[in-house]
Amino acid sequence: MDAVTDFALVTGAGSGIGAALAVELATRGVGVILVGRRREALHQTRASLPAGVPAFVAPVDIAEATDREGLVQSVMQRLEMHGQRLRYLVHNAGIGKPAAGFEAMEPDDLTQALAVNVTAPLALTQQFMPALRQAEDARVLFVGAGIADRPQPGTGSYGISKKALARLFDQLQADFAWAEADDWPALALFQPGLVDTAGLQDHLAAARSCGLPHTGYLDHALASGQARAPETVARAMADALIAMPVTDFSGATLRP
Repeated sequence: MDAVTDFALVTGAGSGIGAALAVELATRGVGVILVGRRREALHQTRASLPAGVPAFVAPVDIAEATDREGLVQSVMQRLEMHGQRLRYLVHNAGIGKPAAGFEAMEPDDLTQALAVNVTAPLALTQQFMPALRQAEDARVLFVGAGIADRPQPGTGSYGISKKALARLFDQLQADFAWAEADDWPALALFQPGLVDTAGLQDHLAAARSCGLPHTGYLDHALASGQARAPETVARAMADALIAMPVTDFSGATLRP
């Protein structure tokens, strides 16, 4: 394999869509930076990548400003050392616990969900902007959620924060257009739909314990095969990042 110069940073790369996307990108010859809180899970993703493609693990909590600063510094030092560049930034990480109704909704959980799902994508996009501006046709992909537009009982912290992420995407689009900078990265929002991941299974178990009504829909969707496989979604995301014309990517809301 030829020397790899382009890298993608994927948050939430320890499982689910993030892990599948890391594998898909590496298969296509893109180096990957695996970001997440669980070191062991990240190393499992690293072990599943094809041989010969450079990748490194970055176990950090992107909700913490000091962790983000350390991440940016270590990534840039490593890439500069090897003459490589950051071309793709994927904001995939997402958290938010189900709650048994309004009175059980925890403000601290909403605060944490906003920190991971909204504040971190803003901060990391800002902090990596100098690197992205140096890469030709750099792209930033925000991973949304359908529940942001379809409120369900007990899904407040995740749904509210994902709605805020979509609004952040719209805001950055407006700000980027106003700046009229030719070398800024293109932005897109990716809506994966229902995906059969460990995270979805965990959500379903927690929602069932809270007696939430949407568990019936999820049970049926999973049993009838309506949920997509993470690998299917990852292929669509990789196509958008690597192969889609920038005029189609920029400002778009994309789906598998």
